Amino acid sequence: MNSRRRGLGGFRFAWASTAAALAGVVAGMVSLGPFEPARAAQPPTAAQEEPASSPAPLPFPGAQPPTEENAPPDDAAAAGDTETEPAPPIATRTFDAPAAMIINYVQSGSASGFEALTRRMVEALAASEDEEHRALAAGWTMYRVSEPPGPNNNAVYVWLFDPVVADANYAVAQLLNQVFPEEVQQLYETYMQSFGMGQTPLELEPVELVEDPG
Repeated sequence: MNSRRRGLGGFRFAWASTAAALAGVVAGMVSLGPFEPARAAQPPTAAQEEPASSPAPLPFPGAQPPTEENAPPDDAAAAGDTETEPAPPIATRTFDAPAAMIINYVQSGSASGFEALTRRMVEALAASEDEEHRALAAGWTMYRVSEPPGPNNNAVYVWLFDPVVADANYAVAQLLNQVFPEEVQQLYETYMQSFGMGQTPLELEPVELVEDPG
């Protein structure tokens, strides 16, 4: 796959019809259907984003951290402990495999907005002074499935990450907050509202098809 790559920081937008193998995999996943998204009541702060990975396909991001302060333990309260409660941990979306993909099920009327937001975000990552951001952009490709619409007439988009940047946080709210801190609330609302049936992340392990003669 890496032979198809453009230079560092290049954002690539392609049609799934140009990658028959990928389209076949996605078509199979579409037939299984995604998980129902967990909608957020409001756009996230910098510390809110997709839940951590699990063995099964994940629901769509957006679950909010608790809004009520956690009560101190009884013994601490009795002792008059006034230590400030720690902030909710920053949720992350990381991948352990060398490549990964996320299948996005987008409302048909929101497809152009979803494309524009993804393009703008990855272009900003590519132009960032942060080396990790540029590496994320270099390995991020988006495909639109050219088959008939998916479940509930959703448009189906695939984000392909190849190669995955080790230990990098792919959580969209975190990325938007880093590259568009003044617009993160509005942009994240657009992102959340564009989804129909959610998204499904997959980690990809390579399978060697040609044995190395050496």
